[in-house]
Amino acid sequence: MACVVTTTPKNNGTILDILKRIDRMQKDAVNQDLAGNCNTCIFSPVYNTKPISVYTCNGLLTVNTTAIDTTTANVFRVEAVNDETVVLRLITVVGEELTCTNNTITIKVSCICGIQCFDSITCTLCNQTGA
Repeated sequence: MACVVTTTPKNNGTILDILKRIDRMQKDAVNQDLAGNCNTCIFSPVYNTKPISVYTCNGLLTVNTTAIDTTTANVFRVEAVNDETVVLRLITVVGEELTCTNNTITIKVSCICGIQCFDSITCTLCNQTGA
């Protein structure tokens, strides 16, 4: 199931509310120990990531996956949200396979004009921060 949400003057808080809801649902799906060590991670059989695409006033947000690579990503996992910014983990897409990377970006929520949600997936989150 996919959705597209846009911000208008009448629903200004909708994108922030949805990002916070996605963040909370993902955190509820992940059960890690405080150290976040892969040897002690407990994974639930449920999906722990709701991939999204982000639209700014310039269109679809696309970023390089690393500083030395020309590979780009335009699908993300919400890692953390506050009233001003959102931290997004880059997800690479090869064919139909989505893979969470170790790279994140931070963007101002006010710069986001719309988001598109995709079917949930499972990301291995051990040794990654912010989960």
